[in-house]
Amino acid sequence: MSEQPPRWILHLDMNACFASIEEKVNPALKGKPLVVTGDPKGRSVVATASYPAREYGIKAGMPVGDARRLCPHLVVVCGNPARYISTLSRLLALLERFGPEVEVASIDELYLEASRAVAERGGGRKGATALAEEVFSAVSRELELPCSVGLAPNKLMAKLASGWVKPRGRTVFSRQDLPKVLEELPVEEMPGIGRRLGVHLGARGVHTCGELGRFPVRVLRGIFGINGERLKLMGQGRDDTPLVPYYRPEDAKSVGHSITLRADTYDPAVVRGVMLGLSEQVGRRLRMKGYRGRRVALTLRFKDFETVTRFTTMKYYVDEGGEIYRTALRVLSRISIRHRAVRLVGVSVSLLAVGGESRPLFARERKRKALISAIDKLNDRFGEFTVCWASSLSAPLRLYHVPPSRNPLGSMSRELKEVRGLRERD
Repeated sequence: MSEQPPRWILHLDMNACFASIEEKVNPALKGKPLVVTGDPKGRSVVATASYPAREYGIKAGMPVGDARRLCPHLVVVCGNPARYISTLSRLLALLERFGPEVEVASIDELYLEASRAVAERGGGRKGATALAEEVFSAVSRELELPCSVGLAPNKLMAKLASGWVKPRGRTVFSRQDLPKVLEELPVEEMPGIGRRLGVHLGARGVHTCGELGRFPVRVLRGIFGINGERLKLMGQGRDDTPLVPYYRPEDAKSVGHSITLRADTYDPAVVRGVMLGLSEQVGRRLRMKGYRGRRVALTLRFKDFETVTRFTTMKYYVDEGGEIYRTALRVLSRISIRHRAVRLVGVSVSLLAVGGESRPLFARERKRKALISAIDKLNDRFGEFTVCWASSLSAPLRLYHVPPSRNPLGSMSRELKEVRGLRERD
């Protein structure tokens, strides 16, 4: 039996992905401060900012209005999901030339199980460096897009490596490199920790990953619970997270939808109307995937950007929008929204189970189930809310109707279905 080569994971990060794609389509945009968003005329947020835009302090997740205030001559482009999914399809095909196991972390980040590919190029740092250069050159030449490539013994360190030099970086961390790399690395720069958790660690005298890796796990566990043990491993550069190929996706942990309102509202009726539409969408997605859930959560973001999430756990499983909505209303009753302007509403269902639904015993229940199935089929074909309950015809919901040609990217599983279809047609 041949010996397994040392483990190497490659992380490919597409630099300012959506903005770079739009610059490729329209070269006149190159060098300009540019952001891509879902609705340039509405109140959406920045999906991607070009590097010139980032020099003004603009970053992903920022409201477009705030971005315009930071840069009055900002160029705002409406995103093109089909174009980005097509690029993802090409990236998958490209990486699969170097190895069959590719994980899609997001539409602009991919992991490759690269152990054998590194061994075939001489192994060790030499083989990893050669592979990084080959992948970088292939993406630059064939897609004409900027990227950064990182290689390391695990996914956590590979992601850190790809972000070490941006844009257009190639970084390799061998197992022997990790102690030196981590010793002086600020904890907030470690993927998965971030600024807020870094503040909590700093208050306890932990400022670098080296210090985190030496900190008593008992104390970390007492402060952060089960995550304390994981934090110590992160400080040591250890990560046993498996690479999950895109064709073998993990089971969903939750299904949800959220939406930023076109205008902040103090009106509870508007909030309830949006909750109803979101509940119907979540129910449809649950049924499409064959899931049912037992926990319903409601998220509200207010004008001052304070975000509140509350949930309730039921004794039974649901997959129908009406039941999700009624449960979400009970959650809403525990959140004080009086005299507070609501900016964003989100509804999600978790604690999922696959199948297991018993056949309805009564004729009325069977008819309702058949009706819901028929509505699903019509909406699948013609778009969300083409057919809906009369109670869904309120103004707040009509405001957010999305016809088939304008459907957003949706969940990652849906993106991957699109990718497979594109590749079969190519």
